[in-house]
Amino acid sequence: MLIKVGSVEANVKVAAVMSVPRLGFTDNLFCVASALAPHGIAPTKICGAYWGQSLQRVMEKVIDDHDVILTIDYDTVFNAKTVEALLALLMWSGYDAIAPLQVKREANSVMFANPGVEPSERTDVEESWFSEPIRPALTAHFGLTFIRTSIIKKMPKPWFLAKPNEDGEWNGGHVDEDLYFWHKLHEAGGKLGVATGVSVGHAELMITWPSRAPGCGKVQQHPTDFWTNRIPPEDSWGVVQ
Repeated sequence: MLIKVGSVEANVKVAAVMSVPRLGFTDNLFCVASALAPHGIAPTKICGAYWGQSLQRVMEKVIDDHDVILTIDYDTVFNAKTVEALLALLMWSGYDAIAPLQVKREANSVMFANPGVEPSERTDVEESWFSEPIRPALTAHFGLTFIRTSIIKKMPKPWFLAKPNEDGEWNGGHVDEDLYFWHKLHEAGGKLGVATGVSVGHAELMITWPSRAPGCGKVQQHPTDFWTNRIPPEDSWGVVQ
């Protein structure tokens, strides 16, 4: 992929990889095709029940022949300019990995953690945080994330591993596969950044009901809310208890 930063041009070998389920969202699939084609990038997908294992296997296949790896989730929404902006920031900044801003599904928080700040204690930043094009992060996501292959080669395997908490449970205090990867990256001397001015969409399924509120034709509900209570929202029309 040809990238320009100021008056400097560089041809960066990019491998786009995806760990995906057997069935996916066509909105994402067409988004990936239209965003990568202008840059001459053909994505490589791998299917499997275990996201981390699959992603490591596909990364192992491309790591020796490419400069950077672009990981893509099957529910991310973006365009060709987003890809170009992120790679330009990576090359300009000297960071080992860079992720755009992305909001967590069914939540109002972005998917990254600031160094030295527990996500359970704080999920916001000051306005001045956006004054720099890239900020350091402790963890991020893999929705549309560039990672230099040079830093991955320094990381001992496994690159992805889920760990339960001290009680052997997954209800808090545990480490997910993606967060484990970022901890290993930092241990290898890598530096992760978040692009403060670049964002990607997060496809989210919503349940739409007829609304009883005047002037409003619908009310929406997260699937998790429905399956927790098994009833539509209070403001929906025709709720059967």
